[in-house]
Amino acid sequence: MKLSQLSTDKAADMLCELTPYIANITGDKSLLDELAHKFDSKGKSVAELYVFAAKKYTALVPILLKTHKADVFGVLAVLNETTPEAVGKQNVLSTMRQIREAFKDKELLDFFKSWQEPEEIA
Repeated sequence: MKLSQLSTDKAADMLCELTPYIANITGDKSLLDELAHKFDSKGKSVAELYVFAAKKYTALVPILLKTHKADVFGVLAVLNETTPEAVGKQNVLSTMRQIREAFKDKELLDFFKSWQEPEEIA
């Protein structure tokens, strides 16, 4: 369910439920450190990009699913109007689809991304 498809009332409730989970994940120093490593694509081949992406995934997945498994399941539960326990028991393909859908929700991502951006001083 996309944030833009919700009523203001429902979106407010959902954002309140999501906030603790997102705060736990985005406050993880090891996760932030890993995300800070950027790929300089200048002069690099597509194969080098794929290798970098594979290494990035192998570093991020354990951080998210070992350290923040409950938070990830909590986020998916809120977004899909179910429980974290149900997320844990569902088919892995359903979970992967839900994760992809969450990352495609531009409004939701922009809302939480705005926390990380420093305010401009006028």
